[in-house]
Amino acid sequence: MSGMKQASMHVASLTLDDNNPRHAKQTASDAESIAALLEKSPEKLLRLARDIIQHGINPTELVVIMLDGERNVVLEGNRRVAALKLLHDPKLAPTERLQRQIAAIAKRGQSPRRVTCIVAESRLQAEHWIKLRHTGENGGVGVVRWSTSEASRFGGRSTPTEKARLFTEAASDWFPEDLELLKNIQTVRDGRITTFGRMIADPTVRNRLGISFDGDVVLRNYPREKIHPILTRLFADFADTVSVDDIKTKRDREKYLEKVEGILPKLADRLDEPEKYSKFPGSEGVTQEKEKEKGAEGESKKPRRKRPDFEKRLFQSVTLAHVSLRTSEVLEEAKRLSIDEMPNVAAIMVRTVVDVVATDVAAQLGWKRNQDTLKGRISAILNQVDPGKTDLSLSDAWRFSQEHDGTLGLKTLHSFVHSWKSHPLTVEVRKLSLAYSPLLLKADELLAKNKR
Repeated sequence: MSGMKQASMHVASLTLDDNNPRHAKQTASDAESIAALLEKSPEKLLRLARDIIQHGINPTELVVIMLDGERNVVLEGNRRVAALKLLHDPKLAPTERLQRQIAAIAKRGQSPRRVTCIVAESRLQAEHWIKLRHTGENGGVGVVRWSTSEASRFGGRSTPTEKARLFTEAASDWFPEDLELLKNIQTVRDGRITTFGRMIADPTVRNRLGISFDGDVVLRNYPREKIHPILTRLFADFADTVSVDDIKTKRDREKYLEKVEGILPKLADRLDEPEKYSKFPGSEGVTQEKEKEKGAEGESKKPRRKRPDFEKRLFQSVTLAHVSLRTSEVLEEAKRLSIDEMPNVAAIMVRTVVDVVATDVAAQLGWKRNQDTLKGRISAILNQVDPGKTDLSLSDAWRFSQEHDGTLGLKTLHSFVHSWKSHPLTVEVRKLSLAYSPLLLKADELLAKNKR
């Protein structure tokens, strides 16, 4: 964009175009512009808002603005900016129903407050580029859309390693109670994922395991209990003895399947419809079991029970009244994190919140002993609030606060922050959040008693 400059602008400082070609007539305010966009295609704007919450603003398409006196008028990107304005202030929507829908979307995560813009001196300067963006191929000068086959090739080009990572997340979600399996899955993710990807990339292997991929969705064709034995063996083998040379060729992989034939799922147990796992399922939780058959009028049957809110977000049931203001703010900001959508950040914040609260308690109560390590800081609180280890609500906190307690000890918490090889599983983050929540509440109660 010759002659144009780039600038970072606050969403609140941007004014929607009152002469937007999408509107049949000129609008008089941002509220009118938003109402016009919602009137034309409300579902499209709501879907855009959901995508922004999940993935952020598309970095490959910049907003174009024009300086008009005191106003920063949006020439290109009005729908994106309108969605952002709605996410920050749902009351801009013209109806209560839309306000509720947008508010629900906004609660799922944080939307950007600033956007990168291209600043044009006039409409004329930006006209050529905006026209190319919206009026088709223009003989190859504009956006040339993919053909069906080209789109299909793009959708299927995810690497074996990416498929393997997605599959490990699915397996972890299917069997959260099997700690030994989770440990082996973590080992594979941390150091054997490329080798495991070679195995999963083989369609014959996937067929015998009863799994397949549809984009970022894993399809499981057998009940959980029927696939559990083979996954237990598979991850144990790949976490230990199986090397890339063992499964290098298709015949090598067939030999492996022959060796475990006795625990592979049986065709007679195959489900009529596959059960699905998606990393980005929206508000329904990570695992989506069978899709409900549609009724005569297109209405879905009653969906399965949704995951409770306190399981969707970090420390969702925790409110601290006696810690310092900054500690309270750290906790409240962490509680906005969706475990399913941001597992890496959520994993880091589990450790951070626990450490910040423990440090705050020690500072307020003047503790000096056992404050050199996170284990010492946690133990100091536990020994004060539950010296006899009789409080069942704190049993997991006692167990997980040890350095080497399976996959969820303090070593795991430290690796979330310091190890680039660590790939937190959502089930692990959720368990840690639930385990340490009672500790945070007891710590706050301890502060209250000492203040009295």
